[in-house]
Amino acid sequence: YVGNVAWSQADRRQINNYPLSTPLLVGNDPSLSAPGSNDYLYYSRANAGDPHNNSGTNPNGHTIPIADQLRPYEGYGAIAQQENQTNANYNGFQTGLRLQNKWGLSGEIDYTYSHEIDIGSFDNSCCLSNPWDQNYDYGSGALDRRHILVANYIYQLPFFKNSNGLEKTFLGGWELAGTFVEESGFLTALNNQGVGLSLNYDTIGLGGGYRNRPDVSSKPKALKKVDSWFDTTPFSAPTPVWAGGPNQGFGNARKDIVIGPGRTNFTTSLYKTFNIKEVAHFELRFESFNTFNHTEFNNVNSNYNGPNQAGNFGKVSNTWDPRTLELAGRFVF
Repeated sequence: YVGNVAWSQADRRQINNYPLSTPLLVGNDPSLSAPGSNDYLYYSRANAGDPHNNSGTNPNGHTIPIADQLRPYEGYGAIAQQENQTNANYNGFQTGLRLQNKWGLSGEIDYTYSHEIDIGSFDNSCCLSNPWDQNYDYGSGALDRRHILVANYIYQLPFFKNSNGLEKTFLGGWELAGTFVEESGFLTALNNQGVGLSLNYDTIGLGGGYRNRPDVSSKPKALKKVDSWFDTTPFSAPTPVWAGGPNQGFGNARKDIVIGPGRTNFTTSLYKTFNIKEVAHFELRFESFNTFNHTEFNNVNSNYNGPNQAGNFGKVSNTWDPRTLELAGRFVF
């Protein structure tokens, strides 16, 4: 068992947003229509038009006071404050077996089952998604790998081992080595803070400086297909706070709601040392990376932009490198 607990980790928080007590400027205006309309776009608390002016007019002709004086630090825009307020923990079970030079074979196989939980995965990363509630980002972090299986080996090929002359020189003494890595997926996240939200209106409406996530009605199923890595149907846009939405307009999706693709990778090397003199030798190596050319999916589009989105949400957008072959020689003296 390996455990690690971290307290008072560095983070950054936006501290000059409009406060949560900023009054709603919409009220029960009868012109308010569906999400995505001009009223939704402009009637988001104090966030309308140019925040450095004192007033603004939306396309429907409604004049809206834009009270920059409502910010905690009047006259300034975004201010990020470095703090030491977050925490993290790691718990893991680790086991391994090692074979040392038995039948010409040496190797090791290791397995780790673990869980890493944090609020911010990297030191002093900017910024907390919800500056009023740091626990909005609490969950499995970007460093979490639930299952990791790793193996490595070196095998001295027995062929022509006891031969003489040129047969031994060129055909004997070859060694085969390689590694194998199998690991489960990691956090599919926008800026390491979970599935992102990109709408043409702000459901929170407090001048920016935060990152929102969509709502989910249930945990999305893992489909693991190129065009649908996960089921996107449970996702929806949060109801804006001025329309009665809960959680101050923040979506209820956890940052670890979606886990991305894992990896399966083999590397293989075939090599031999040719002794020239006692003080010099020549090494010949033939190596392959991703030996079996196994397709390893990489990025998954994790930015939800509403029910009428372009259709990329949940799709795989990249892969790791295909098989690469390398022939190398080295003279050592």
